Amino acid sequence: MSERFHILLIEDSRGDVKIIDRALRESSIPHRLTVLHDGARAIEYLEHLREPNCEPALEPDLVLLDLNLPGLDGCEILARVKSDKDLRSIPIVILTTSRRDEDVSQTYLAGANTYIQKPSEFPHYRELVMTLHRYWSETAIRPPRRSSPREKV
Repeated sequence: MSERFHILLIEDSRGDVKIIDRALRESSIPHRLTVLHDGARAIEYLEHLREPNCEPALEPDLVLLDLNLPGLDGCEILARVKSDKDLRSIPIVILTTSRRDEDVSQTYLAGANTYIQKPSEFPHYRELVMTLHRYWSETAIRPPRRSSPREKV
C-alpha cells in the first residue's frame, strides 16, 4: 500500500464531497482524494487505468461510489468495473443514502465490496473514513499494483 491512501470518490453532491474531505483531513489519514462528479467521467478515469502507459499512482486504493449520479448511475459504473478483468480487483464501497433492499442486493450481485448508508452526523463520517482506511490499508491484503512501464525490465 502506498504511503498516501488514494481514494477515488465518485459523488455528485458537492456538500457530501466537502464532508468526506473534512472527515479525512480531521482524521489525519495521509491520503490523496480524487473526486469525480458524474458517471461518464468516472468510467473515463477508470478505463484510463488500463492503458499501458498509465501511471500506477492513479490507481485508487479504494473507490467510494454513490448510486445516484447524473448520466451513468453507480450501479452501471460498478457493473462495468467489476466485469473488467483489469479493474475488478479495485475495491468499491457503495456510499449512498439509499437503504432499499433492491439497491443493496443489486450492488452486491454486481460485485460491490461493501454497501454503506451515508451517516447522518459528521462524527460518524470521521469514524467511517478511519474504519475504511484501517481495513483497506492495514487489514485487507490486496493484489499488488500494476507496475509502470518504466519499472518493467
